[in-house]
Amino acid sequence: MKETNPEMSHNNPNYILTRNTIEAKDIKNEMKNNELNEFEKEASNIFFMPINIKENFQGNYDNYIKPALNHISSLQKLPIEKALVHKNKYNKNSEVINKVINSDKKLILLDLDETLIHAEYPIKTANINKYDTIIRFKSDDEYEELGIYLRTGVRQFLSFLNCHFNIAIFTASEKVYADTIIRYLDPNKNIFKFCLYRNHCINVNDLICIKDLRIIDNIDIKKTVLIDNNIYSFSSQLNNGILINSFYDDKNDIELFNVLSYLFEYILPSDDVRKINEKFFGFEKICKEYNY
Repeated sequence: MKETNPEMSHNNPNYILTRNTIEAKDIKNEMKNNELNEFEKEASNIFFMPINIKENFQGNYDNYIKPALNHISSLQKLPIEKALVHKNKYNKNSEVINKVINSDKKLILLDLDETLIHAEYPIKTANINKYDTIIRFKSDDEYEELGIYLRTGVRQFLSFLNCHFNIAIFTASEKVYADTIIRYLDPNKNIFKFCLYRNHCINVNDLICIKDLRIIDNIDIKKTVLIDNNIYSFSSQLNNGILINSFYDDKNDIELFNVLSYLFEYILPSDDVRKINEKFFGFEKICKEYNY
C-alpha cells in the first residue's frame, strides 16, 4: 500500500491553505482574462487604419493631427481599464517608483524610436558613414546590427532635463531591443529612473500601442508628461502628451530644442501639466468636436 504523505492530507491545515490560495489565484486570473476578452471584443468593433507616423512631420501638422484625433475619440470609448486589469502595475512596491512619485520633480516619460533616435535595420552599406553608431544586440540566439541616428541635440536635451525633472523611458519596442539603445544613451545609468516597454502598453487590434499612464502605480498625472511622436500613444491621457515630429536622419532637426524650451517655460513651473498642454495644443477640445 502507498504511504500517505501527512503534508498532503486534506486534514492538514497547510494543505487546505495552499489549495485555497491556488484556487483564489485561478479565479483571479480567470477574471483578468475575462476582462481582457471583453476589451478585445469591443476593440474589434473599431475599424480604422492609423495615420502613419511618417505623416507627422514639420509643415504637415494639421493633416496628421486631425484625422488621428478623429480615431482617438473612438478609442477613448474603449474600456481601457479592463485591459489594464490584465496587466500588473509597474513595480508596485519599487523603491525607485515610490521615490519618483513622492518627488517634487515632475516626471518626463520619453518615447525612444523616432523621438530620441532612429534605428535602421538591416544596415545599409551606403549609410555606414552616416550613422552615429552601430549597435549590436542578441535576439533569438542571433546577433543583429542596427544603424543608429541620434536626434540632433539628444545628449544635451537629456542632460538639461536630468537636472530639473525625473526622466524615464516608455517605448512600444521590445525590451531586448530597447535596452541596447538605452544603455548607449545612458551608459552610467544616471539619467533614466526606470523603463517601460511593449508589454506595458495596451495593444489595440495589433494596430496601435497605447501607453496608459495608469500602468505606473500611484502615478500623479498632474505632474507627468509623455513625449512621443505618435499621438495614439497617449490617447488615454491626451493632456499629458506632448507630440513631437517624427525623426529619421535630419541633421537640421531642432525639435528637441523646441520641446526643451516649452518644458522649461511652461511645464516646469505648472501646478497641473494637463491644463497647460490643453491650453497650448487643445487635443481634448478637438476630440470632443468629433463627438458632436
